[in-house]
Amino acid sequence: MSVVEIDVAAHELLAEAARACRILDMEGHGDMTLGHVSVRASGGAGFWMKRNQIGLGEVLGADDFVMVDWEGRQIAGSGGRHSEWPIHSEILRARPDVNMVVHSHPFYASVFSAAVEPLEPYTLDADYFVDLPRHEDEVALITTAEEGRALARSLGSHFAVLMGNHGVTFCGATIEQAVCTGIFLEKACKAHIVGRAADLRTKMPGSTVRAKRHQQIMTPVHWQHCWRYFCRKLEACSQAAAAPAIFG
Repeated sequence: MSVVEIDVAAHELLAEAARACRILDMEGHGDMTLGHVSVRASGGAGFWMKRNQIGLGEVLGADDFVMVDWEGRQIAGSGGRHSEWPIHSEILRARPDVNMVVHSHPFYASVFSAAVEPLEPYTLDADYFVDLPRHEDEVALITTAEEGRALARSLGSHFAVLMGNHGVTFCGATIEQAVCTGIFLEKACKAHIVGRAADLRTKMPGSTVRAKRHQQIMTPVHWQHCWRYFCRKLEACSQAAAAPAIFG
């Protein structure tokens, strides 16, 4: 299916989005063929979304994305469309500042999504997520616009939301911000679960300190530096995987 032509700019955007998928898989967000990523399309016609039936780590380029309009119709690209497209359409509609949306099932954040207690700042990673929201729903999959709008309301002005007993959804103004948000969220949830399990005697920083830390680390420069690091790590892992095995 291809009603809309994929131009050079779209190819470049989707190449970066594909790399983001592989980085997220490398950093613990892969879950078989589950999970999906979207980026806002130019011109306002809709959004590009990872095609279904492949995992995040298998996304290689523009051919692994389909374009979906705001009503869920697939208007470009081959392959299937994920049924949870309303997660993406409704967050992108509600948040004009957001250009990338991801839904995934990272292990620690998915476990923590069942918790009703707040995410504690065992490490600085939690300071990206002051007052992290949690969304509850009676459905296993977000497949209607109404359900998507409810999730978008729970997200509010934040860049990440826990989906109770399910997983996470996170987003960003840029690909770099969205990827870093997802990775740091998983790190923060892991630190919380490990800290709780260890039954440590702890002292947590207060809200004033956390607000200051949040302002210091939530910067485009930091996201860019981290993104470049993850790109280098992905390249190194790819080269190592492709290298022939040497036996003594």
